[in-house]
Amino acid sequence: MKISYIILTHNRCAAVLHTLEQVHSRPPATDGQWETWVVDNGSTDGTREAIAQAFPQVKLICRPKNEGVWARHYAIEQATGKYICLLDDDSYPLEDATARSVRFLDARPESASVTGSLVLPDGSQEASALPMIPANGAVCIRRSALLEIGGFRFCKSFQRQAEEYELAIRLIDAGYHLHRFEDLVYCHKKSVAGARPSAQVHRLDMRNNLVIADRYLPTKLRRAYQRDWTMRYGAIAKHKGFAKAAKRGLWEARIWSAWESLRHRKPAGEKTIEAVFALDQQAQLVANWATQHRIRRVVIADFSKNLYATYRACKNANLNIEAVADNNTAFSGMRYRGTWIKDDPCAFGTSSDGVVLSNVNPAQIDARMDQLRARFDGPILRLWQPQRLADLDEPRHHETTPIAEQHKHMPIAPAVVEL
Repeated sequence: MKISYIILTHNRCAAVLHTLEQVHSRPPATDGQWETWVVDNGSTDGTREAIAQAFPQVKLICRPKNEGVWARHYAIEQATGKYICLLDDDSYPLEDATARSVRFLDARPESASVTGSLVLPDGSQEASALPMIPANGAVCIRRSALLEIGGFRFCKSFQRQAEEYELAIRLIDAGYHLHRFEDLVYCHKKSVAGARPSAQVHRLDMRNNLVIADRYLPTKLRRAYQRDWTMRYGAIAKHKGFAKAAKRGLWEARIWSAWESLRHRKPAGEKTIEAVFALDQQAQLVANWATQHRIRRVVIADFSKNLYATYRACKNANLNIEAVADNNTAFSGMRYRGTWIKDDPCAFGTSSDGVVLSNVNPAQIDARMDQLRARFDGPILRLWQPQRLADLDEPRHHETTPIAEQHKHMPIAPAVVEL
């Protein structure tokens, strides 16, 4: 068996039926070697009966209660596909995204996953904050790699939120390469039915991200990122009216930290941390850019999830950070490590020589660059550029090319935009 689609659902009958219809109407070009699994997480809306009637060929795993993202592992263990395509119950691949992902992975045994772009009905996109991180609704993963690292076992208590970061860190730490290509397109219908309670989302965002930092980062970086993420997720939750949920997540993370310390933490390797957070790569890019354009004063654009890497890079280059520019009102009146966070009009009223865009979210970076170009006519450093699988001249089975080596662990690609 070449590929196994695995779909997780809970009380979203109409959404999962539509996804199954789309998946089965677009079989991947893998000589009929594919199967579909649905893990039903304790649905009570007739999902199981509807799937069994409409799609008897689907392999259905019925769990008695909602176990969160961990439940995918029940299907991963039983699936017979060489590759696993993880889908949400309202996401599905378009055109030949799956087949092209399979061909890419067949040619590169050192690669564990290929993530595509996740497009919403209005044409906008969704993506993880860091390009290196796979999106569970738009990714093909080598099943043997998943089983080697224990699948979702290490985030069994996460329920949901940030599990992709946990999974990615372990895959990279095991020596695998992760990839993202914008021309592999998946549709996300973004079903409203059965949506997650907002308080739960903010609680788990706070808790799970802090747990990941606690579990995998060395002491100095752990403290830096936990400080940043506590500030960031706390401000967002407070602005949305869920400050209590975020505080509960913070309290749960501290309890978890005590438990992790008893288990003797083993941080991820230096190469893994660099692959995910690009600390040294950003430092080199900022230093080269500042030298080339004789930059002394900068504005950092966006209080992004990885702002610390950009802040550190600017400090290492001896740049004076005039402001952090962010239009999210959740951060109004706040300071980041002593620097004021301001909206664009205020931030670009300073005497800065250039702008460094810390935001590398593939779904947001282009629109943010357009905003910056309209506001600032000096040099702007963009820290990530999209990659297309078509540009690699997709190799045949077992073919190896120098290009494959160029796409190992590359969360960002150097790009300087001078306006």
